[in-house]
Amino acid sequence: MNLLEFTQKFSDEKACEEHLIHLRWKEGFTCPKCNHSEAMLIHAAHRRDAERRVPLFECKQCHRQTSVTAGTIFHKSKTPLYKWFIAIYLVSNDKRGISAKTLQRHIGVSYDTAWHMLNKIRNAMAEQNAKYKLEGIIQVDDFYLGGKSKGKRGRGTAQSPMVIGVSLKKGKPQYCFIEEIEDLSKNSILSVLERNLATDVVLETDGNWSYSASAKELDIPHLVTLSSDENAHDTFQWIDTTISNLKAFIDGTYHGRERFKRLYVAEFTYRFNRRHMGHKLVERLLNACALTHPINVSQVA
Repeated sequence: MNLLEFTQKFSDEKACEEHLIHLRWKEGFTCPKCNHSEAMLIHAAHRRDAERRVPLFECKQCHRQTSVTAGTIFHKSKTPLYKWFIAIYLVSNDKRGISAKTLQRHIGVSYDTAWHMLNKIRNAMAEQNAKYKLEGIIQVDDFYLGGKSKGKRGRGTAQSPMVIGVSLKKGKPQYCFIEEIEDLSKNSILSVLERNLATDVVLETDGNWSYSASAKELDIPHLVTLSSDENAHDTFQWIDTTISNLKAFIDGTYHGRERFKRLYVAEFTYRFNRRHMGHKLVERLLNACALTHPINVSQVA
């Protein structure tokens, strides 16, 4: 779906509200309080606070009122839904990422509003990333974002390390996870592997003891290629390429801003893992935003 088709489909609030209702309640409305399935839809025109625009479902059993946007990133936003939908389309279709300044220009909102919108969308991406675990052959390595560092990919610096895992199939990258951790101790490495790896995996790393100890505790096969080995570069070419692409993504669009690094990493990961979806990505991201609870932007830093 191109931008013209998208804006024609979601040209007004009513069209966006109907689609949001479909995304949230595919099997029909369910009251979040009593689980009753029958409700009355109260449109904004019939409410005292009609200027808020968003309709409500009122449960016929307990009379609990539920906003169409409650439990989504759009909740209590003064920005019209159709602008939110266009923002999600633009984010989905720009592989380089979109800056708040660019979004501000495209949808006619303030810079501050565009900035908050993008960070809420990125947080929805982060929540989706956390739902999946990698399977098969998994290469794992550590690195640092930005700055100069000593040692192999920055070990020994004062920066917080990042851990990346890339699953391979027939020697080609499939999916990845990327997390910032406190340090490269065995406990930190073990924790990130437990969160991100399925049970039926083969771990492939360099000679860092923390990886070996973690693999032993998790009772998973572990292949080691030392950084000094002649074939180390070829062995880890895809994980090195992914790290380079991540750095270019953050530095190119977001200029390496440190405070919201976690969200930029989440956006890169989300895009990488869905890079073959094409036009389906916008619907997946709309769905993620409809199922992600609202948060304060200060919570996502």
